[in-house]
Amino acid sequence: MSSTEVPEETGEVDKKETFGENPNLETFLETNASEAFRRPWHRLERGLRLNRLRVFISSEKAKLNLSDPDTEYLTNLLHKSLDKKLLNSKSAVVYNSEMQEIQEIKGLVYHTTSEGRVLSQIVEKKGGITFRKPHH
Repeated sequence: MSSTEVPEETGEVDKKETFGENPNLETFLETNASEAFRRPWHRLERGLRLNRLRVFISSEKAKLNLSDPDTEYLTNLLHKSLDKKLLNSKSAVVYNSEMQEIQEIKGLVYHTTSEGRVLSQIVEKKGGITFRKPHH
């Protein structure tokens, strides 16, 4: 057979498979989808965390009346912080798994510039010195 010839169809490839509805599978998927966000923050996959960050950002935009550029700035900041693993621990993000929402991101502060822009940054907690009482 030369490279330009088309092989004869056997009919097996042409068969269209049809799948019936599977209510058990649909129920399983719906249950797991709704339960996915009920896990603690440190147990959520990256995609789910990004989704919750998007919801958090939109609520911050409404609450603080952020402009589109300021919202984009906040979005970039939080995505970069997630990539740098600054938001991975449960101590960095206060996440309510019952309500399935981020309630607070520790160290997230907002600054209003003289031009009226609201810029955000994450202030990392510096390790302090622990003073211990000497043992007598």
